[in-house]
Amino acid sequence: MKEMSENRRERAWYILPLALMTVFLVCSFLGGVGYFEFTPAEKTCVSCHEMNGSYMSWTNSAHRNVSCKDCHGGSADSWHALKENTKRIFYHLADQRHDEIRLTEEQNLRVMNNCQSCHAKEFAHWQSGGHGINYAGIFLDEKHNQAEQMAEDCLRCHAMFNENRIKDIVTPLNITGPWQLVNPAMALQPTIPCQACHNLHAQGSPYQRSREPAQTTDVGATNAPSLRRDVLAFYVRQEKCALPIDGLSIPRIVDGERLVTVSSDPRQRLCMQCHAPNSHGHAGSCDDRTPIGVHEGISCAACHKPHSNDTRGSCVTCHPRFTSCNQDVMAMDTTYRSRTSQHNIHRLQCADCHTTGVPPRPASVPVGIQRVL
Repeated sequence: MKEMSENRRERAWYILPLALMTVFLVCSFLGGVGYFEFTPAEKTCVSCHEMNGSYMSWTNSAHRNVSCKDCHGGSADSWHALKENTKRIFYHLADQRHDEIRLTEEQNLRVMNNCQSCHAKEFAHWQSGGHGINYAGIFLDEKHNQAEQMAEDCLRCHAMFNENRIKDIVTPLNITGPWQLVNPAMALQPTIPCQACHNLHAQGSPYQRSREPAQTTDVGATNAPSLRRDVLAFYVRQEKCALPIDGLSIPRIVDGERLVTVSSDPRQRLCMQCHAPNSHGHAGSCDDRTPIGVHEGISCAACHKPHSNDTRGSCVTCHPRFTSCNQDVMAMDTTYRSRTSQHNIHRLQCADCHTTGVPPRPASVPVGIQRVL
């Protein structure tokens, strides 16, 4: 009995320091997490030199009145966030190269989900529109996959924040299928998040809703006070950066040998980064939607709402509901009324309907677009 008692005392000398050390480490860890959670970001994360660039751009951006944690979240938000932030601290202490800190796709989506806290209406419109499509909708589309084999260039517009190659996302890479995602958990994950078209750290003034009317500057281009050119940008996957729309060039589009008039609206340049023609600039090739014919020169934004891409009712914003030949423009046989129509609204010509000849325009009907909203 005496021997057993001595053994227990000896074990206690080992267990007690170990227990105290464990309690110390847990308290230090929780205290560190608490410090980072409740201390302003400029005194914690931004104190690291790698974050100075992002922080300085944020201080001059349209979102400078929004806390970093409102968009990026905090360590206490989830176990994953806590694990990731702890990993960054380890990498920093291990002196590994990490001069350029970039958000992963998962982190970008986390920021995107927080956008709806302030932009609930825009977020709901985006979800209901074509740009809210997910991985399954893009990469498991049998009709598209049978017509065109998927390649690396698909990721330029779809899943642009995913750093994997196309073969690591979907398999097989052929036109016969059947296709499946390499990681099935990504099926409902969006492929075109807010950051694809918006630079949240772009320089600009905090947003203020304006009641002033839109001002038309030319055919298809608007200079409305609500147009935030400072936050509109296209994320370039290859360069891993966002290019402001004013830095994007107006593409050269041709219809046969004729040069097409393209709207000078800067939003048009943003749309055409993905809805682009072939390398020769042929109108209507690939996924190009540049208007020619009766709508040539009109901006995408003249008909498409910015987040939902909806076009309902857009016709009457530019011209009377009934044409000079007494036809209801919204009931005509075009892709505006039905996607199965043979008359694409982007390339509609008068001769598409007037197959025997276009009648002369009545003198009472003005020529050209009167206004574009």
